[in-house]
Amino acid sequence: MTKQVDPLLQKRFYPGSITNLRHSYLAFHSFDKAHTIALLEGGLISRDIARSLLGGLRNMEAEGIETVRDRMGGGRHSGEAFLTETLGSTGAGWINMGRSSGDLDAVAWRFNLRRSIPRLVAKLNDLRESLVNVAALHVNTVMPAFSIGQHAQCTSLGHVLLSWEAPFARDVRRALALFEEVAESPAGSGIMTGSPFRISRARTAALLGFDAVQINTRDAVINLDSLLHAHSLLSIAISNAASVASDLYLWTMSTIKFAELDDRYCSTSSIMPQKKNSWALAWIRGQSAVELNKMGGIFSLLKTESDGLEDTLMAPWSYYEARETAEDMFEMLSGIVGSVRFDAARLRDSASQGWTQAADLAAALTQHGGLSWRDAHQVLAHLVRETIEQNISPAEIDPAYISAIAEKVLGQPLTISQQHITEALDPELSLKARHFVEGSPAPNQVAHQLEKARETIAADRGAGAALSARLDKAGADLEAAIDAILAAE
Repeated sequence: MTKQVDPLLQKRFYPGSITNLRHSYLAFHSFDKAHTIALLEGGLISRDIARSLLGGLRNMEAEGIETVRDRMGGGRHSGEAFLTETLGSTGAGWINMGRSSGDLDAVAWRFNLRRSIPRLVAKLNDLRESLVNVAALHVNTVMPAFSIGQHAQCTSLGHVLLSWEAPFARDVRRALALFEEVAESPAGSGIMTGSPFRISRARTAALLGFDAVQINTRDAVINLDSLLHAHSLLSIAISNAASVASDLYLWTMSTIKFAELDDRYCSTSSIMPQKKNSWALAWIRGQSAVELNKMGGIFSLLKTESDGLEDTLMAPWSYYEARETAEDMFEMLSGIVGSVRFDAARLRDSASQGWTQAADLAAALTQHGGLSWRDAHQVLAHLVRETIEQNISPAEIDPAYISAIAEKVLGQPLTISQQHITEALDPELSLKARHFVEGSPAPNQVAHQLEKARETIAADRGAGAALSARLDKAGADLEAAIDAILAAE
C-alpha cells in the first residue's frame, strides 16, 4: 500500500482498539513461540535463527508483553514488529513463514476461548454453591409457589433455590462440552489452504494446548459456528442469572418483603431517605437485556458470506466483552444470594393465603370423598370463588360447607372429615404429602436434591481444575521446549 491506514479505521477495525487486541496478546505470543519451534523441527529455519527469534520473544516477556505489543500497535504481527526492531528485518522475517493473519486470528479466539472456560466454570460453580448452601438452610421454610403471578401451591424456599441452581449446572455442562468442541487447532491452515512448507500442524497444536488439528483447513479459519456456540452459552447463562435476579427483585419490593438484600448491593434515594434500592439486581436485569440483544447482532454478523472479514474479528471481540460481563454478573449474584436475608415467617404466612392449598383440598375430596378429580376440581373452584366473595378464610371451612357446595355443583352432598380438611390446608403437611414424588419440595426429597447438587458441584469443580491443569501443562511444555533450544550448543 502507498498510504498509511486511516486513523479511524485503525482505531475501530484495523487492527482495532488496544482494549480488544490485548485479549489476544498471550495467544499471539504463544503462537509465535510454538510456530518458531515447529519451523525449527521441520528443518525450515536454522537453530541460530530459532534461538534468535525465541530469545527475542523471551526479551519481550522481560519487558512486558502488553507493554511491548501496545508499543508495536497491538496487531497480530506485533511480535514480528518487535523482533524487527531488535533483530532487524532479515532475522525477524522468518517468524511468519507458512503462517497468515487468518490462522493467527483463528488460533487466537480458540486459544482464548479454551483458556476462559475454566474460569467461567469456576464462577458458575461458586454461584451454584452459594445457592445450595442457602437452600440447605431452608429445607423446611414453607412459601407459596407462584404461577403466572398467582398463588399456586405450597413449596419450600430450599426447593426454589435448588430450582435456580439447576440451570447453572447445565450451563457448566455446556461450557465443559464447548471446551472439547474447540479442542482442535487451526494453526497451519494459512488462509484456508495451508502453505507449501512442511510444518507439523500436530506439533504446533500440542504446544498450544490443543488435542488435535482441524482436519479441513478452510473450515479451520472460515467457519465460526463454535464461536456462535460460545456466544449462545453466555447468553443462556446470562438469561438464567436475569431470571433469578428478577425473582429476587420482586421479593425485595416493599409490598412483598420476602427478602432483603445486604446493604452493599443497594443504594438509597437522594430525596427519599426511606428507600433501599436494589441496584445490583437492577444492573443484572438491565445488563442482561443489553447482552441478549447483542446476541441477535452476532447471529446476523455470522450469517454473512463465509469468506468475510468482519465476523472473524468482531465476533471474538464481542465475546470477550460479554464473557467479562457474565463473570461479573455471576460473581455479584453469588454474593447477593449468600448474604440475602429471607423472612421465613412472612413466607409461611403468604403460603397460607390465596388458597395455596386448593389443589391439596381437591385431592382430599378425591382420596377421602370419593369424587373424580374433575368433580373435585369443580367443587373447589366454586368453593374458592364463594369464600372470596363472602370474605371467608380457608381456616373457616368445615365439612358442612364443602358438602353444601358439592350439592350445589354436583347435585349431591359430600362426606369428608374435618381432620382431612385441616390436613389438606396445612402448608407443612402439603409438602410432606409429596414425600414419594422424586424431585418434589418434600423435605426428604429436597435433602436428596441437596446431596446430588453438592456431588455434581464437586465433580464439576474437579473437571474445571483438570482443564486448567491441561492448559498449564501445555504452557509448561512450550516453555520447556524453548529452554531446550536456547540451552543447546
